[in-house]
Amino acid sequence: MSTIVGRIVRAAVAVAVIVVTVVWLSGGFEQRVPPGTVEMKSAAAPEGAQQATVEQVTGPLAEWASGALASSRQTVVGSRILARIEEVRVRAGDPVVAGDVLLVLESKDLQARVAQARDALTAARARLDLAQREGKRYDELLQRGVTTRQRYDQAQAELQGAQADVQRLQQAVREAEAALSYTELKAPVSGLVIDRLAEPGETASPGRPLLRIYDPAALRVEVPVRETLAVKLAVGDCLEVAVPAVSETFSGKVEEIVPFAETGARTLLVKVGLPQDPRLFAGLFARVAIPAGTQTRLLVPAAAVERVGQLDFATVIAPSGGLERRMLTLGEYRDDGRVEVLSGLTAGERVSYVPAPGQ
Repeated sequence: MSTIVGRIVRAAVAVAVIVVTVVWLSGGFEQRVPPGTVEMKSAAAPEGAQQATVEQVTGPLAEWASGALASSRQTVVGSRILARIEEVRVRAGDPVVAGDVLLVLESKDLQARVAQARDALTAARARLDLAQREGKRYDELLQRGVTTRQRYDQAQAELQGAQADVQRLQQAVREAEAALSYTELKAPVSGLVIDRLAEPGETASPGRPLLRIYDPAALRVEVPVRETLAVKLAVGDCLEVAVPAVSETFSGKVEEIVPFAETGARTLLVKVGLPQDPRLFAGLFARVAIPAGTQTRLLVPAAAVERVGQLDFATVIAPSGGLERRMLTLGEYRDDGRVEVLSGLTAGERVSYVPAPGQ
């Protein structure tokens, strides 16, 4: 019994030692500083210090929607006939002009069909010429009463049959020539080749894509926009478009708002046209600033913020004239050299700072 009691006492003592150690390490035995601002020991501003007032600004609020660049004019080049590919004259990235020959298919059998159809047409025209002369001769004989009406009608029927044969074979020649023209696949529009999906020696068949072309002059950004914001947009509105790949912002116009909301995401697809720029390509990531009302911000010069480790501080001039050090929570940095303050300062307060050389 005494052994059990001893073990319990020793365990309680060990727990008490651990608790006291933790409290001591956490500063439990030290004097605590109440929260608030702390006046700096040196109330004098350093030499060369400047002052700035915390400014409250109300401006437009934008919500950024992410999307990708795409061309409004994209074309897939395919074959209308089944044939072996003899030559592919372009590669991905090559510029093409409407009418340029892109692929060449095997055409020997089609050339033979064209020659055969033309020979048949030549023979039919010879028969038509003979039938016309016979019809004219029998017309003269009938007028003189030398031949019968039946023989004259027979000559006229032969003439009409020869004319029909010529017309039929003319159509056959046009069809054969059209099929032969399908062996040269030409660019339907001007633009850039973005995909080469076939190589010489492969077989082209109807419905199989061989090349993809897009027009770089018709690039636009397609972004899903929250339905509550999309319904306030209109075709022709100017929006800010940021393309991080080229580190530049463009001004685009709304070209189309697809009148269908995605059920799960509750968004509408908005298409924003972009100016032509050789640095832009289809598929690049882009962000579009969608107007979302107005917002009030507190702004101070970015030079007034001092960063220590992961924390941001500012030196505030107290009403008494002394200096106070405040910890800040910052928002976005602006192009005008100021930064948004989310917490730590109030409008109208003054901050003191020493600008960096060159500012």
